[in-house]
Amino acid sequence: MTRFFYRFLIWMHPRAFRERFGDEMLCAFDEASGASAAPFLIDGLVSVARQWMLRSGLWRFSIGAAATALVIVGYAHSEANWQRKQLNAQELLEARNAHPLDKAEFNREAAQAVAMLARYRAADKKKSDSSRGTSAARGPANQSSNQN
Repeated sequence: MTRFFYRFLIWMHPRAFRERFGDEMLCAFDEASGASAAPFLIDGLVSVARQWMLRSGLWRFSIGAAATALVIVGYAHSEANWQRKQLNAQELLEARNAHPLDKAEFNREAAQAVAMLARYRAADKKKSDSSRGTSAARGPANQSSNQN
């Protein structure tokens, strides 16, 4: 029964390969009949795939099919993201229309933002001044000790 399947695998190979190596493959299978047939069957399956993909030019079709699949998946993903962004933009527009910002509220929020920015700048300046002050204090002392 396994010989029948192995012969079928040999028959599945391209004709040029089958004519050149088919008898040798079957002979090796018959000589190893006492051993397990599984390695021969697995090797036969791998060989069929390899011969048809690489030797027949079918690999070009496979690469094209894989590239097409990637493009389709990428397009579907981008379309889903676009729809999600449109929904988010629509929600923002609805929220803005539901609660319009009047001039007094805008001025209050702008003043808060300016005050926050001023605090951040002051903290950054204080941090840079303190780091410059410690390096300046170390600098001349190190230079005078190096000169001696």
